[in-house]
Amino acid sequence: MEEIGTSVDIGGILAEVGRRIRRARVARGMTLEGLSAASGVSVAHLSRLESGGRQPSLATLLSVAAGLGVSISELIEERPRPGIVVRGSESPVFEGNGMRFQPLTPEAGPAGISAVKVIFPKDRRETECHRHEGEEWLYVVSGRLRLTLGGEVVELEAGDAAYFDGTLEHSFDVLGDEDVEMLMVAGAGPPAPALHERHGLYDEGGEGG
Repeated sequence: MEEIGTSVDIGGILAEVGRRIRRARVARGMTLEGLSAASGVSVAHLSRLESGGRQPSLATLLSVAAGLGVSISELIEERPRPGIVVRGSESPVFEGNGMRFQPLTPEAGPAGISAVKVIFPKDRRETECHRHEGEEWLYVVSGRLRLTLGGEVVELEAGDAAYFDGTLEHSFDVLGDEDVEMLMVAGAGPPAPALHERHGLYDEGGEGG
């Protein structure tokens, strides 16, 4: 697992501070003189900060934040979370309930999203339907699959996708003489079990990736 997009544009973040100070000051109906009195920072210095002509030191930023009655985080642009790369050659593969399962998202995030690769062996027939909280989206990479959903049946081939509410009873059967490989994504929504738990597959049967 690798993080990407972690470089920080310090100059860009600091360039926004002045505009955020001015916005917070105006929202509170404060003049530069009033903020100067509340923060102990001179009017001239505050004016240069707001115009972008100066970058604040940590001490100045603390003083200005205190004068405005806000936290420093409100004056500094929040840093976005880094992207994450999951290598297929390194992600573990689990077996159970007649299928193989490989997580494509890390355990620690992103919140509310779970993506997996699932391989159903040829001639697989599911003996029971599943039902759970949360929504699912699936995409068939290869093979042919029969999806039974809420009592209705639809056949899916490579390139087909389906989206459904997990509270509808559903099951998957393989059609034809080749394995079915598909991608499944559980969308954000009400708290729900992980994808492997929803379909009766647990990590205890894991192999090395």
